[in-house]
Amino acid sequence: MKKILSVLMAIALALGCTAALAEEEPVIQPAPDPDPFSGVWECDRATIEIVWEEEGYRVLVHWPSSAWEVTTWEYACYYYEEEKRIVSTPFGIRTELLFSDDSDESVDTVVYDDGAAAFYLDEEGYLIWQDEKEDAGKDMRFEYVCTIEEMLAAEAEADG
Repeated sequence: MKKILSVLMAIALALGCTAALAEEEPVIQPAPDPDPFSGVWECDRATIEIVWEEEGYRVLVHWPSSAWEVTTWEYACYYYEEEKRIVSTPFGIRTELLFSDDSDESVDTVVYDDGAAAFYLDEEGYLIWQDEKEDAGKDMRFEYVCTIEEMLAAEAEADG
């Protein structure tokens, strides 16, 4: 009887480990067609870059408070087709970047790594950022500017 219980426990443990490993595998998510989110969005000094990747969207928010200080938020998001919104995993990272006058170096300070957010388009086509941790995007409406490729080409041209 003890041998049977030992074998059953070993099987249960093996199945539990297999399930845990299966959950860690990335889930490939089909890109929405058409893709209403990918690109560069702006509201005043803040910019949101949204890029589609195999597992969902990568969202990067840049918000400078001066020429020497920039706050960034980075999110990994899933697209929820029925709600027409993208929602982050609960691992959003907020970072404070402080640049020096004397060099190209910056001091990066991670403020937190447990942020969450959702992004959706309002009835007029503006991107809305719902920051669940600090409500940083409150009352902001981001306007579509260009594709990521167009932004990178413009930056390369500006750099010479």
